[in-house]
Amino acid sequence: MALAQAILAALVDAPCSGYDLAKRFDGSVGFFWSASHQQIYRELSKLEDRGWISSESILQSGRPDKRL
Repeated sequence: MALAQAILAALVDAPCSGYDLAKRFDGSVGFFWSASHQQIYRELSKLEDRGWISSESILQSGRPDKRL
């Protein structure tokens, strides 16, 4: 399974940050398939560049902004 398809399938349920996606993958398919945080963020960027997903920034105090 390609990472892009796994991300798109995960985002069908609800918007997620890259961190949330990584945690979800670790808990569900992490026993037989893994993707690093870096791979997930890189793929999210590609999907957004293609117009397949969109994101919004959530302002957080004391932390970097979160992108959903």
